[in-house]
Amino acid sequence: MFLGLKRKTVTFGIITLFIASALLIHLLNVPIFSMDSHGELSESFKAVDELKQKADIIVEADVMKANPIKYNNVVFTVSDVVIKKAYKGHHQNNEQIKILETGGVYNNVEHTFEGQKTLKSQEKAILFLKKYVGPVTKDQAYTVLGVYQGKFNLDSSGNIISKKVEHPTQLDLIANKNQLNLE
Repeated sequence: MFLGLKRKTVTFGIITLFIASALLIHLLNVPIFSMDSHGELSESFKAVDELKQKADIIVEADVMKANPIKYNNVVFTVSDVVIKKAYKGHHQNNEQIKILETGGVYNNVEHTFEGQKTLKSQEKAILFLKKYVGPVTKDQAYTVLGVYQGKFNLDSSGNIISKKVEHPTQLDLIANKNQLNLE
């Protein structure tokens, strides 16, 4: 009798742990699967000078939160970022702006374009941005030039995290902020 009770307790514990884990994964929107889309960029850049010229604003920013949304069956992420340094444009340090990107984690599926992930909470990046005009968000927002080409994620030391792309350009080989020649 004691062994039967022990076995039922262990079984109940395993089932409870499984259900709690599944619920936590769902609530935290942890990606279980990844879907990568491929295509041509509507506007492509080969050099930093092209990005600088086309950008409405250039900022170094900290991502406060990233919210995935679905619009017309396409996943987007709207990120709230705080500007740490403005290199171009009328924004001030410590000002908060919104960034709209295609892709993100929605219903535990991570949607990427050409393998490039969207901004995540607590990340830091240098962003070459254009003012967004369109229906996806009613808030004033900016988009990254070249979908991902104008985004340079930074590690904790301020070095640029290399982009893993199939056909690297001059932009993909930039390893530190000085190579962007922003100051």
